[in-house]
Amino acid sequence: MMNFNNIEDNVEGTGKRGGSRKGAGRKPIGVTRKISLTLPQECWEEIDRYCRKGDYSVSEILRSIIEDNLHNADLL
Repeated sequence: MMNFNNIEDNVEGTGKRGGSRKGAGRKPIGVTRKISLTLPQECWEEIDRYCRKGDYSVSEILRSIIEDNLHNADLL
């Protein structure tokens, strides 16, 4: 015979499995800001090429470019 005592807890989401846990999830690498970036099509194609080449996300590519070149911002 099946035991149905805990089925209601699991259906309502109050069971002891799943849910948020301390320390779970992706660790933050900084502050997230949403921006819109307009670049020439050739730049987007180059970014996409880098993404495919190394299996990186667009965010990873742009973050790398910015971090590598931010010190040159004083020259603008």
